[in-house]
Amino acid sequence: MRSLKELLYYGPGPSSSHTIGPYRICSDFLDRNSSFDLSDIEITLYGSLAYTCLGHGTRKSIEEAMKNKEYKLFIDKESKVIHPNTLRIKAHRNNIIIEDEYYSIGGGSFIRKGADNKGEDTYPFNTFKAMEKEDDDIYKIIEKYEGEDIFDFGKDLILKSFKTIENSLNYSGYLPSKLHLKAVSRDLYLKAQNINDECQKRLMLLSSYAYATSEANARYENIVTNPTCGAAGVVPSVLYYSYKDEHYPLDEIVKAYLVGALMCNFIKNNAYVSGAMAGCQAEIGSASSFATSSLCYLHSLSKKRIAYGAEVSMEHFLGLTCDPVDGYVEIPCIERNGIAAIHSYSSYLYSLYIAPLREPRVNFDAVIEAMKETGEKLPQELKETSLAGLAKVIC
Repeated sequence: MRSLKELLYYGPGPSSSHTIGPYRICSDFLDRNSSFDLSDIEITLYGSLAYTCLGHGTRKSIEEAMKNKEYKLFIDKESKVIHPNTLRIKAHRNNIIIEDEYYSIGGGSFIRKGADNKGEDTYPFNTFKAMEKEDDDIYKIIEKYEGEDIFDFGKDLILKSFKTIENSLNYSGYLPSKLHLKAVSRDLYLKAQNINDECQKRLMLLSSYAYATSEANARYENIVTNPTCGAAGVVPSVLYYSYKDEHYPLDEIVKAYLVGALMCNFIKNNAYVSGAMAGCQAEIGSASSFATSSLCYLHSLSKKRIAYGAEVSMEHFLGLTCDPVDGYVEIPCIERNGIAAIHSYSSYLYSLYIAPLREPRVNFDAVIEAMKETGEKLPQELKETSLAGLAKVIC
């Protein structure tokens, strides 16, 4: 299984598959041809990239990646492609036509058709069951294979995530789309301060933090892919609450964050973290498993109970569609991040109180397999195309 450094990126929202991925794809194409004069560059978007190009910020991302290069951008909604996030780049290089086909596979990662995309594995296992055989604490397993510098990598990203929340909680106004959706994280946060019921207060604080990240994401700000931009509010929400409101030490937060990331890496390795490939269960479900695992580790639960929490989180998002209204990562995405933050906290509580009562019949590896199968059977219209579901009903 690959490094956590290939799961977590920092880049522009609102959709890592549609902004960070295409940016990195265009950069890869230019880097591999840096010693040649390129002309007549043509970039064509297919599938989900074509259907949600405007609302998901793909044009802007490609423009930034191409720098001062002249190019033409084409949107092809008709051609059948083998991958829902396909991008082709064609150009003349020394009077020879070259063409590359890329696939944006989620969270900012990509592969190039015909290339050796396998890379080097960091971990000698790719399932939770195989990892569980190692005697060490999960964070120590991460450090064993990633090296001690993984802590600084995680610390940098969690602090960036917290900074996004804090900055966004100072923002008031409307999000930059024709949906004219008001940003409410600041108002929700202020209202939560005056709630006397501790349970209600916790849930609204969690929601305000998740909303803050998701609203920043909708404003095309730079976001940490936890594990995607569209689901980036869930993990920072529960960990910021642990840090800011429950006063857990930052070092413990960082370790818990990386443990959650490892659990999420099993999902990416064996299924998907892309809404275009498997619906929102692959994004919100993965983020919720990530967040719950982090909470479980932070509260010193065992490997088995961490796995139980991650499984509960994913199981109850199975079948969740990705149907962004008008192609913007706003409705239902922002609210969904808030709900998922609460769901993650509840899943942690299940792991704390229910897991000791009986042996679970569904394990974490199995629920990943179920998510993959479910995602593959979802109709493409319900996988980040804005052609059905809420996108169709509201529009």
